[in-house]
Amino acid sequence: MKNSILAIAVLTLTAASTSCSSVSTPETGLGGATTGSGGATNAGGANSGGGSTSTGGATGVGGGTSSGGQIGSGGVTGSGGTSRSGGATGTGGATGRGGTTGSGGATGSGGATNSGGATSSGGVTSSGGVTGAGGTATAGSTTGRGGATSSGGMTGAGGTTSTGGATGRGGATATGGTTGAGGGVAGAIYVSPDGDDSNPGTIDQPLKTVAKARDLVRTKNSAMTADITVYLRAGTYQQTSTLTFANADSGSGNFYVKYMAYPGERPLISGGKAITGWKVSDATNNIYSASAGTTAFRQLYVNGVKAIRARTPNLGANGAPNFNRLSGWDKTANNVQVPSSAVATWNNLTKVEMHVNIAWGDSTLRIASITTTGNTAYVKFQSPESPMVFVRPNPNMAQVGWGSGRAYYFENALEFLDQPGEWYLDETSNTVYYKPRTGEDMATATVIAPMVETIMSVNGTSTSNQASYLWFQGLTFAHSTYMRPSQYGFLDGQAGQYNLTADANNNQTVGRPSAGVSVTNANNIHFEGNLFTQMGATGLDFISGTHDDMIIGNAFTDIAGNGFSIGKFTASETTEYHVAYNPTDKNEICTRDTFKDNYVNKVTTEFFGGVGIAGGYPAYLDIEHNEISHTNYTGISVGYGWTSSPTAMTNNKIDYNNIHHVVEILTDGGAIYTLSNQGSSDEMEYNYIHDYACSQWADYGCNGLYLDEQTSGYTVAHNVMVSCPTNVARNQNGQDTVTDNGANPSGAQNTIATAGIESTYADIKNLTVPAAKF
Repeated sequence: MKNSILAIAVLTLTAASTSCSSVSTPETGLGGATTGSGGATNAGGANSGGGSTSTGGATGVGGGTSSGGQIGSGGVTGSGGTSRSGGATGTGGATGRGGTTGSGGATGSGGATNSGGATSSGGVTSSGGVTGAGGTATAGSTTGRGGATSSGGMTGAGGTTSTGGATGRGGATATGGTTGAGGGVAGAIYVSPDGDDSNPGTIDQPLKTVAKARDLVRTKNSAMTADITVYLRAGTYQQTSTLTFANADSGSGNFYVKYMAYPGERPLISGGKAITGWKVSDATNNIYSASAGTTAFRQLYVNGVKAIRARTPNLGANGAPNFNRLSGWDKTANNVQVPSSAVATWNNLTKVEMHVNIAWGDSTLRIASITTTGNTAYVKFQSPESPMVFVRPNPNMAQVGWGSGRAYYFENALEFLDQPGEWYLDETSNTVYYKPRTGEDMATATVIAPMVETIMSVNGTSTSNQASYLWFQGLTFAHSTYMRPSQYGFLDGQAGQYNLTADANNNQTVGRPSAGVSVTNANNIHFEGNLFTQMGATGLDFISGTHDDMIIGNAFTDIAGNGFSIGKFTASETTEYHVAYNPTDKNEICTRDTFKDNYVNKVTTEFFGGVGIAGGYPAYLDIEHNEISHTNYTGISVGYGWTSSPTAMTNNKIDYNNIHHVVEILTDGGAIYTLSNQGSSDEMEYNYIHDYACSQWADYGCNGLYLDEQTSGYTVAHNVMVSCPTNVARNQNGQDTVTDNGANPSGAQNTIATAGIESTYADIKNLTVPAAKF
């Protein structure tokens, strides 16, 4: 969010909000706008020229009553400010996109594994594939993104010139479909949970583990003349440590090594373990207990459904968000205040957490002590989170004049276990407690606790010596853990990146949460038709050093933090987070990666300040034809640093996405959010944004589209916004072109019909977690 600590940012709205007040609130504790206060002089270097000069201040930013204010919060409205200074009209849409995306084929539309394609060619696709040149480089297409022309996918057969099509790999296997009557595919490797790693890996004598199949591939992949396919049969592949892929596991000769579900089956790769031996612990309250082992965890899943970590207040009806509110806070004394009726004498007090929503970030604060005087309880927190949460100016307890009233809940005490579906882990006795939901039989229930932080990783040797040509399709990745909040607390700086340090001058450093699946220093990596679910932090993370990768037709759901993340947010964990990321080694930048036709739903379930799709400093990133829904903060966020300095970013495309039911808890976000200088030829076009309003728990306002501090390089056009805030918030921008957005822009009905997941991948919304069997 906004990092101007000395002055109030100027905000220009290109359309009025129809659902709630939209506001771009500066990162100050000053409350309303200060007319002519001189722009944001970013202590961390966001404004290299000394801060932009205000031309009159944002006169409507302080909660002007004429526009109604934020529903239920009395917040600021943001509908004032300078009048419509953004975006020359008449600039039109993005010319040269060649019609709606999706006119090219989606990956896998030809020669699917069961289609009986040519046994040695992998099934040539006639509907997909990228154009041979990948479109013009200036339009952000990837040159040759679609894989080798000799291994499937006819070059030149599809793909719009600006998007490069889907991938062009064509058939699911280069060895050619399944053989009709029941044999395996010649040359393929088979794995089954019922197999044996001493077997040869045939369909009749499969291997047992994916790791053993990977090792067998290493004996075959040095001089490939076709794709190598590893088929995973249905069942659970338990990972007790990270399943790793490196340079030695790559395809060669532009052919892929593919790890794929056997046709018609859905294998599960799990980082969890089963909790068994449940016995009645408290018959009066119907609470069961079991031995949990010595490894702690923060999530629990019962019969495939996430249980609720015991909390107060309880969730609302049907799991709706529910909070209490602070009665005060004291920066000097480093405490927050709540009514004394909200606390009690809880056992294991230092394991109890207080989750406090602060503007656009949330904080997980481990309790150090609680003292009560009269009707007020004073809550203090442990280090390192305590000094940071009280000293940092952004986000801070008094953002835009707020102090009292922040939403909070307590979590993780046995005394809170009072509702069906709740659980508690006593780390002293290594005992887990659970209160079953109606119909759950603990004698037969499958109960899983996550154990491994990263279930699978692709990690190349270096930016110049990368892993490559690996393909993962039809797999379910589930049950990753993330224990940092239990060990250090968790202060969200922005977009799910947590504070490592923070001082009163707004110098901050951030760390990156772990991911269930991660990719670093790799190219031509392909994820298709996979389910990423029940994960403790980020779902899938392309960290750095990636290029020409395709993430298409996957589902991301029930994830604690970001659904998908890509690109560095800072150069390192010691780099102040306003410093522009623009490395000398351009191979380190995530470049020409595509995230397309994916379903991102019900993520940010624990780290409310996360986002559906989070981009740090990517270049030539295509985010198109995705559906993003039910996030507690922003849907899509690209950019970091709050800086006008040159960055690694350029030619980023955020087009044809269907975004709805976002900013469901926090504030100061929107459907799409951007930051910093993003070079040139960036697009935010033909997105269908609908059906959300500012949350009753939000500290102040929310937006439709949000071009925040120093955003530049974008053409923002033809975005449809219905039953939601219809504004385009612009806060201290650089050069952007904003035109023809709102409830009824040109071609609105076509945008509504074509945005979101294309028909080839429509069924990914129906994916469910396979039943785990350990």
